[in-house]
Amino acid sequence: MPNWKQLEKDISEWLSTFRSANVQFYNAHQAIAGLRKFRFRSDGMLASDRVLVAVEVEAGQVHPDTNVGKYWLLYAEHRQYQRIILFYVYTPDCRSKGRKKLGEFYAKQMKGKVPLDYIQRDFHDTTKDYQAVLAEIKAEIETVVKREFGAVNAS
Repeated sequence: MPNWKQLEKDISEWLSTFRSANVQFYNAHQAIAGLRKFRFRSDGMLASDRVLVAVEVEAGQVHPDTNVGKYWLLYAEHRQYQRIILFYVYTPDCRSKGRKKLGEFYAKQMKGKVPLDYIQRDFHDTTKDYQAVLAEIKAEIETVVKREFGAVNAS
């Protein structure tokens, strides 16, 4: 049985390979720039002066609505990003199936108010193994990172 909590760490470590002079990387222990006073974090994030790509992995938490809503607060208070792209990944270990709907609602309400691309991937009931899920998520994120930052993974 895979430890789906490891997905947060594996994605974050991999995202760090995209950092460059123009792209900052933030790990799960660093507060989101602009929301430091609230100590809001993502599971991994890349940011330039115009685009934010964030990853939230649900592997035991029970508040996906808050994890979506904090980007609304970020934009409302700072408005520094022209685009916020949020990858939201639900794992089989996620205990927040009932609150998933609320996270989706937040993302829908943010449209038109926040330049948000909400990309949700639901692996609650997956039959794929851990490595297949990790590869699928990485491939999708890498496409967006290359498009937004022109970045090429160093590894």
